[in-house]
Amino acid sequence: MREYRHTPVLVAEVITYLKCREGGTFVDATVGEGGHTREILRASKKNRVIGIDWDQEMLARAKERVTEYADRVTLRHDTFSHLPDILQTVGVKEVDGLLFDLGVSTVHFQEAKRGFSLLLDGPLDMRMDTRKTITAFDIVNHRPLKEIEKIIRRYGEERWAGRIAAAIGRERQHGEIKTTGVLAEIVARAIPQRYHTTRVHPATKTFQALRIAVNEELQEIEEALAVAPFLLKQGGRIGVISFHSLEDRIVKENFKRLEKTCVCPPTFPQCACGGREQVLKIITKRPLTPGSDELRDNPRARSAKMRVAERAESAQEGSP
Repeated sequence: MREYRHTPVLVAEVITYLKCREGGTFVDATVGEGGHTREILRASKKNRVIGIDWDQEMLARAKERVTEYADRVTLRHDTFSHLPDILQTVGVKEVDGLLFDLGVSTVHFQEAKRGFSLLLDGPLDMRMDTRKTITAFDIVNHRPLKEIEKIIRRYGEERWAGRIAAAIGRERQHGEIKTTGVLAEIVARAIPQRYHTTRVHPATKTFQALRIAVNEELQEIEEALAVAPFLLKQGGRIGVISFHSLEDRIVKENFKRLEKTCVCPPTFPQCACGGREQVLKIITKRPLTPGSDELRDNPRARSAKMRVAERAESAQEGSP
C-alpha cells in the first residue's frame, strides 16, 4: 500500500483569497492535520494562526506538522461553533481571515477503529469527537426505522432510503448490527444490483448520512456561519471549502443572507423593512474549484468547492 501523505486542497486559492501574504491573525476552524495552517504560517512571518479541531488525534498530527512555527500558532480542541468563546479565551477580538475546510480527513477512513470506512471492518462509531456519547451504532440499532430513513434520505440524498431502513429493521430482528462491514453489506443488498457501480460503493451515501447525523455536522456549520462573519475585521475574509451539495448550499445561503441589506419577502414591490447594514460582500460569485494540475496530483480534491466573502466596510462591530 502506498504511504499516505496529507495534501491540503485549494492551497493557492486559500493563500490568495484570504490575503495571507499581507500578515495578520487567521483562524483555521478545521485544522485537521495542519496542512492549511502550515501554508498560512509560511505565507508571511507576520501571520498567527488559531487552529481548532474537534478530533484530538487530528490536533496531535497538526501540532507535529507545525512544530517549527510553534510560537505563532495556538491549537484548541473544540467545535468551531464555539468560535466566539475560543477567541475570547486566547485574547483575540477580531481576525483577518477565517478558513473552514469541511472535508473528512483520509486518516479517518484508514483506521478501522474509527468506524468511518466502508472497506475496513470496524465498530460502528463515526464520532469525530470521541467525547460525544451518540455513535452510529446507537442510531442504527436503537432509532425508529422512520427516523433512520429520514436521516439517510436527508443527509445522504439516497433515493433508496426506505429500502435501506427496512433492511436494517429486518436485520435488527436477528440481533444488533455491530460493525461497518455488516452494515455496508446490508445496504448493498437493499439497493437493486443494476444501480451498483464499480466506482462508488453502494453504501457510500448511507455512511455519509450516518456520519453527518452522529456529528451533527450541518447544525455545526449553520451555527458557526451565523457568528463567524462578525468576528472578522472590516475587509477580513472568510473562506469555506465544502465537499457535497448539502454543505455548499448552507454556505451559499448564509453568504447571500448576510450580503443582503433588505430582508423583505421577494414578493414585496419595494423595501418596507428599512434596510440593514451589509455584513458580507461575496467575493466568489461562483465557487472556486481545483485546477487540472491539482486534480492530477490529488484526485481526492475533485469535489472541493470554495466560497469566499469579505466583511463589508460598512459593517459595525458586534454580534448578530
